[in-house]
Amino acid sequence: MVDIKSFGEGSDLQLVHGYGDGGFRVSGTRHSGSLFLLPRLTTIWTPPTDLDDLTADDLMPLLGDPAAPLLVLGAGEAPQHPFTELGAALRAHGVAFELLSTPAACRTWNVLMSEGRAAAAALVAI
Repeated sequence: MVDIKSFGEGSDLQLVHGYGDGGFRVSGTRHSGSLFLLPRLTTIWTPPTDLDDLTADDLMPLLGDPAAPLLVLGAGEAPQHPFTELGAALRAHGVAFELLSTPAACRTWNVLMSEGRAAAAALVAI
């Protein structure tokens, strides 16, 4: 498991402290499998077997109410294509979309949280 420097204790923000071995360590708790994160909520997430089948309709119910204005997708080791249709569909719902590898998405998530940004992250386990 790769460790990520934490930003300190005493917060209920869902910070990613480690990833790998098929899961994540978020705010001190080990989770197996993929996760969906909101600033103060971690949910087990089961993405489609073929990530190309992921749609905005799959993600919108997870984004909260009102929906988080930014979704970071950690698509495994390296994204295989730009998910153009998914990004366009999310933007149509007012949600900006950022596609990264899972390691980069974990680091980006922690920076977003340290800046107090409203966001969501869908992280595929590696």
